[in-house]
Amino acid sequence: MSSANLVSVVYTPETVYGIKDEPLSGVTAETARFTSESLSGTPTTTESAAIRTDRMSGGQIAVGLEVGGALDTELASGQFFWDFFEAGLMSTWTAVAEIATDVTLTPDPLDDQQADLVITGDFTGIDAIPGVILQLVPATGSPVVVSVISVTSTTELVVATKRGEAAISGVSMDVAVPSYCDIGTKQRSFSIGKSYLDVQHLETTDNHSQTYTGELVSAFSISASYGEIVTTTFTTQGNGYTQEAPSYEQQVITAGGTVNPAGTSNPLNASIDVPLVTSDGTSTTWCMESFTIDLDNGLSPETCIGKAAPQGYTLGTAAINVTASIYNSDTSYDDFMPAKLTQAPISMTFTMENASGGYAIALSAIQLSFPDPSATGANEQATIEATGTGKVGASGESAIRIYRLVGDQ
Repeated sequence: MSSANLVSVVYTPETVYGIKDEPLSGVTAETARFTSESLSGTPTTTESAAIRTDRMSGGQIAVGLEVGGALDTELASGQFFWDFFEAGLMSTWTAVAEIATDVTLTPDPLDDQQADLVITGDFTGIDAIPGVILQLVPATGSPVVVSVISVTSTTELVVATKRGEAAISGVSMDVAVPSYCDIGTKQRSFSIGKSYLDVQHLETTDNHSQTYTGELVSAFSISASYGEIVTTTFTTQGNGYTQEAPSYEQQVITAGGTVNPAGTSNPLNASIDVPLVTSDGTSTTWCMESFTIDLDNGLSPETCIGKAAPQGYTLGTAAINVTASIYNSDTSYDDFMPAKLTQAPISMTFTMENASGGYAIALSAIQLSFPDPSATGANEQATIEATGTGKVGASGESAIRIYRLVGDQ
């Protein structure tokens, strides 16, 4: 018998698509974090149509090979997530842009989710424009995340904050646009090894395993619901498959390469770790119970005669789908109901952070559709059950941007 607890998944980026990097002595493999996985090399088969007078089947034959699967995980900060979000967006993380300055954050007495941000000097060096996420990072302690609402002057901004954000008075901090990733066209592939640590070959120490090459992140999904850990699914498609012992992980170690262990940062939860949600730049006053964001890269396989697995994939539209369950209220009704008839897009940003760091997910233009809130039964809540798509922003902004937030200093 084999235990799911002893299944290990490691991966390395590929320099050349579909080929494991060599020499293995120079390879650094990362260990994936997951709650379940379905990575597989699965043959596609067809049954012979030959007519036999004995009425027996002529049997089936393999006519192709599907390589890939899914890694289901609890969203946290760490290298695995950064690598797979980057690959899923088919882009590259933009470096942090920051300035060291004295910061004064003055909460608006009429709106506990808004504040004036004033710095010494000016904002030259960072792109502090409406809709951009900023982190105010102290020398020690917890960073403060804000979203720019408007620019008052070269030294002053109006920003959205979490509810009841504390004032800051002339404190030396780094004001930073965090590292972020937009939708791109760069195919970033991995070699992924899956091994069974309790299943050795012929009573040796060689673990039975499979190695999947040319693995692209074809889709990912982020789901948050009140009272639950935020979950993420990364779906992959590849072009190569090998059953081997020793495992890819063991081969890297034996050759003198490095296998980094899985990260241990705490996962994010939707109840406490999502302190700021904005709609069209300002903090929301309505209540959202859950949301899901899906991205599908629309990969189309290139299947060639003489090759079992696809030899590559062409890119389709990066399709973004959003679902949300929002409690019906005066503010949510006014924000959402008129727009469903006109399909006027709105922008939304969700921040998720804990002491280890986190993410801000910015959607430039969402078009939502939903039935009118209904009375589904006695003592039930009336909610707006919205579904929609994300499209390119009005000025060409990426339909989705993921910021990488730093944790406590």
